[in-house]
Amino acid sequence: MDARTTTAVLLLALAVVIVAVVAVRWAADRSGRRNDYTLGPDTVVRCASGHLFMTTWIPLVSVKALRLGAVRIQHCPLCGHAAAVVPVADSELTPALRAEAARHRDDLPP
Repeated sequence: MDARTTTAVLLLALAVVIVAVVAVRWAADRSGRRNDYTLGPDTVVRCASGHLFMTTWIPLVSVKALRLGAVRIQHCPLCGHAAAVVPVADSELTPALRAEAARHRDDLPP
């Protein structure tokens, strides 16, 4: 391949990556708004035992959890073991519940 062809291929690959990133971000933003969740690094989640804690929740991305649809299996800092967790809708959270969740974070490395 000559330099011009290589440059064209690299530019096309970069464009595809940019479009994919924008599409995933758009889908994640729409999903969070539609479901009344605050998604991202400070997402309040509830484990199967009812404990509230904060974790990083990025739709379509899972580094330290096993994704099963809208449910993830990850470490609960209150239970001390792996548990099914789901995001909690912002409309369900009082300031006191949000403060309680903020005291407990799942910051374990994957």
